[in-house]
Amino acid sequence: MKKLMLILCLVVLIAPTAALETLTKDNFATPDTQVSPEKDYYFPGDTVSVDYIILPKTEDDMKLIGGEDYKTPRTYTFETALENPYWTIVIRYNYGSATKSEDFTGNKVKVDVYGLVIEGELKGVKYIEANLTGRIPSVTERVEEIDLVSVSVEQAEEDALPPLTVKVVNVQKFSEDISKVRADADKLKSDLDSAGVSYNQSDFDEVYSLLDEAYNLYIQGKYLEADDKINQAEEKLDEIASQADRLKAETLRSKLKDSLDNAYLNLSMLEVALNKIENSQNYTNYLQSYAELKSRYDDVKKDYDAADDLYKDGKYSDAYNSFKELEDDISSLLSDIMTLREKVDAEVTSSPTQGGFGLPALNVELPISPLYLAAALVVAAVAIVAAIKLRGGRRKWDELR
Repeated sequence: MKKLMLILCLVVLIAPTAALETLTKDNFATPDTQVSPEKDYYFPGDTVSVDYIILPKTEDDMKLIGGEDYKTPRTYTFETALENPYWTIVIRYNYGSATKSEDFTGNKVKVDVYGLVIEGELKGVKYIEANLTGRIPSVTERVEEIDLVSVSVEQAEEDALPPLTVKVVNVQKFSEDISKVRADADKLKSDLDSAGVSYNQSDFDEVYSLLDEAYNLYIQGKYLEADDKINQAEEKLDEIASQADRLKAETLRSKLKDSLDNAYLNLSMLEVALNKIENSQNYTNYLQSYAELKSRYDDVKKDYDAADDLYKDGKYSDAYNSFKELEDDISSLLSDIMTLREKVDAEVTSSPTQGGFGLPALNVELPISPLYLAAALVVAAVAIVAAIKLRGGRRKWDELR
C-alpha cells in the first residue's frame, strides 16, 4: 500500500502542468469602447460611465485569451484614474449563455478568466466587458490625458490592449501659464538688453500675439484651441531663448577676450618698461607686483579657456555662466595692470637716463625678453583689430536664425 501511494505521488509530481500561451496585440481585435457623456474634454468632478469590451481577433484566439482550464486561469488587471470607481466585469464564454459577472470597487481590480472545458473541449471566451462609473479627477496640467481604463493581461505583451483615455481641463492653469510665459518673455528681453545682445523684436511680438490669442480663446471656453496657442508661444520662446544663450555667450566671450588681449599687451609693455628702471628704488616692489599680476593673468586665462571649451561644445548656457563668473576678475586684473603701468611709465619718463620716446635703446645691457621686441607689433595689431571690430559692429541676430 505504501509503495502504491508513493507511485501515485510521483505521478502527480511529474504530470505536465498547463502553461498559458503568450499573447500579443495580434490576438485581440480593437476593443469596443464608449464614454458617456461623450465630449472633447472633461472637467474635474464630472461623472462618466465607461464601457470597455475586450474581443478576440479570431475564433482560434477565443481559446487563447482566457485560461487553459479551471485550474489555470488567465488574470486580467483593470485600472482607472477615476475617483470612486464602481466596476461590473462580465465574462461571456463561447458556450450557450454561459456568463460570469462580478462587481468591484477600487482603482485596480483583478479578474481571473478561467478556461471553460466541456467534455474535454476548451470552449473559449467571446468577450470580456468592463462597465465602469466614476468621477473625473483633478489634474495639474492645463490639459491632461488620463486613463479611464487600462488593462494588463497575464502572460501577454505590455501593449496587447490599448488604454482608453480622455482629456481633462484645468481651467485655472490657463491664466497662470499665460501670465508665466509673458513674464518669461519680458525677463528674457531684459536679460538680452542687459547683456548688450541685439535681437529681433518681431520674435517677441509673435510670442505676445500668440498669448493674446490664447487668452481670447480661453475666455470663450475654447480650451483645447487656447492650449495649442500657449504651446506655440512656449515653443517660440524656447527657440528665442536657445538663440539668446548663444548670443549672450558669444557677446561676453568676445568682450572678455578683448580684455585679456589688452591685459597681455600691457603686461608685455610693463616688462619692457621694467627693464628701463632697474636702478629705481621702487624696482623690487614693481617687479613683485608684476609677477603677481602675471600669475593672476595665467590663472584667469586658464579659466577663460575652460569656459571657451564649453562654448565650442555648444553648451552656451553653461559657457555664459562661466564667462560671467570671470567678468569681474578680468576687469579687476586689467585695472590693476593699468595702475601699475602708469606708475612704472611715470618713473620711465622722469628717469634722467631716458629720452622722450618710451622704447629702450638697443645697446642696453639688460636681458631682453622676446615680449620686449614683440610689444610694438602687438600694439599695432591690437589697434588694427579694434578698428575692424568698430567698423563691423555687433553681430546681427539674424545670423543665427
